[in-house]
Amino acid sequence: MVTTVTFDANALARINEHAGVVSALGDGRIKGYFSQTYRSLEGIQKNDRAEALAKTNVVRRSTSPDNQTANITIEVRHYRPPLDEKYQAAVEEALSLGLRALRGPARWVDGLTVKDPDQSFYVVETIQEMVAHRENVNKVAAAIEMRGVGRAIALELGNQYNASVGVTPANPKLWLEGLGHAKTKAQRKTVAKAIAEWSDGDGIASHVGYGIDLYCSDDFGHNAGGPTIMNLENRAWLSSVYGVVFVTLSELAEKLNVG
Repeated sequence: MVTTVTFDANALARINEHAGVVSALGDGRIKGYFSQTYRSLEGIQKNDRAEALAKTNVVRRSTSPDNQTANITIEVRHYRPPLDEKYQAAVEEALSLGLRALRGPARWVDGLTVKDPDQSFYVVETIQEMVAHRENVNKVAAAIEMRGVGRAIALELGNQYNASVGVTPANPKLWLEGLGHAKTKAQRKTVAKAIAEWSDGDGIASHVGYGIDLYCSDDFGHNAGGPTIMNLENRAWLSSVYGVVFVTLSELAEKLNVG
């Protein structure tokens, strides 16, 4: 019987410390996954996250081939600096072990994606499967945000920073642009943590939306309180409502008798 497992950032970083888990991935007893946000969000160096995400912008173009026709094109442009070396190495190691990325929520402006021209990054699925999974992921992500965690924290920060420099409904700006107004070291640190929380929230949403068996992390002890999807209260909610089963790497190895 194959057990499907989503590994979070902390588990990915330490997966090689558990030879039994690596072995189980290799022989197919475990089928592993990780969130695409590990690359698209957390892979941005912490000090660069506010500035990088603030460069997101919407570009509008219009052309008129004749007097009766107007063509309007709207596209979102994202800026991404080179992936942090630590995260790059972890992604490459995960892919070499056979893990694949789960797609996150489908959002218009901040539905971040990773290019995958040779289908070596994302889980391979049909269009019908992708649509069904993304619908499920979107529903869970929205429920997480309603609890004031996940992406909701970064969204609120961006809007607050925009308001602090006079952005109004009459002069709107993307909330992501607001993150660029985090100027002090403390503010950038706050944004970096909010982006990590966004990644965690979307990662859990993907885990549930794709119907993965176990969610593996080695960071539960660091999230005992505060506004985070991984605190005790929210983990209990995820388990109760969505049946999420949380395990550490050691517990995973014990559960599967892989040492």
